Amino acid sequence: MSLGLIAGASLGAPLIAGGKFQDPLDAPAQATRFVTTTHLGAIARAGSRLVAVGMRGLIVLSDDNGETWRQVGSPVSSDLVAVRFVTARQGWASGHDGVVLATLDGGEHWTKQLDGRMAAGLLKAHFGELAASGNTNAVRLLKETALNYQSGPAVPMLGILFENERDGWAVGSFGTILGTSDGGKSWMSWIEKVDNDKMLHYNAISEVGSDVYLASEQGTLFRLDRPRQRFTAISTGYNGSFLGVIGSRGYVIAYGIGGSAYRSRDDGASWQRLSTGVHGSLTAACVLDDGRLLFVSQDGHLIVSRDEGDTFQVLPSARLGLITDVAAAGHDRVALTGLGGMQTVNLQ
Repeated sequence: MSLGLIAGASLGAPLIAGGKFQDPLDAPAQATRFVTTTHLGAIARAGSRLVAVGMRGLIVLSDDNGETWRQVGSPVSSDLVAVRFVTARQGWASGHDGVVLATLDGGEHWTKQLDGRMAAGLLKAHFGELAASGNTNAVRLLKETALNYQSGPAVPMLGILFENERDGWAVGSFGTILGTSDGGKSWMSWIEKVDNDKMLHYNAISEVGSDVYLASEQGTLFRLDRPRQRFTAISTGYNGSFLGVIGSRGYVIAYGIGGSAYRSRDDGASWQRLSTGVHGSLTAACVLDDGRLLFVSQDGHLIVSRDEGDTFQVLPSARLGLITDVAAAGHDRVALTGLGGMQTVNLQ
């Protein structure tokens, strides 16, 4: 189970209006004065702007590198745990209840492109059609996906990635992965395009160079084989869950539970365990403009490496607490999201 799933599991409380239940998928996020102290799950740069998302559909923007923040409207009240931009204006966010939101104006306005109800319907139709034609694997996947959605649109989309304005994926628990080739206007199943018979969770989806990785459980990564249009499994020798993948030219690092990090310099053929110096789960990472690697941990630590993971230095942070994501916020500064909201840290 990913950090996003754990952290948000108790936050999606039913909304009551006039004594009636409102589905979070149909209820816009409520306005709050506590935009910097409410639980935030993820952050990304949109050109010079920072965009963060979090609890009950909260979306906040900063145009001064994290000094001040303002809330914008969100069409849902489901918890949001991931956000990505491909240009300064076009981006996506995803989260609980299978939600995928899109923006075309740098985060000022958002529309819902996908939710768990829609995903359940399209997967049932897709695998039902394949099963009717005699595809035995589709019969199994039809049963698996029916179990996933038997209690409603509960499968979260824990990660979102777009390579450009059109091609992207949303990934989540129980082997759920949907793809789009039209910017999210329509979605299709990629479940059968991953070597994941165990239906392991996908905790994140990341792009390193020209490669796309799924971070999963049981020490497993999945990498996109572009000619085959299929994700193939990579074993790292680790037994725990990975929460993300980071890297640059010449190396890739998968990180996760208990401060674990594994590096490969040979396209995943072999992996070396790195000594991070922390024991809290590594929840997010970024490559800074000068090439330094920065990781943040569940228990509030920041660790930096200047040598591609050979050594790490633990940095002081403004306050300890669960950190969920990190993004550059000007020269030698980063913005952090977490259970306690937003904080900025000077890396000097």
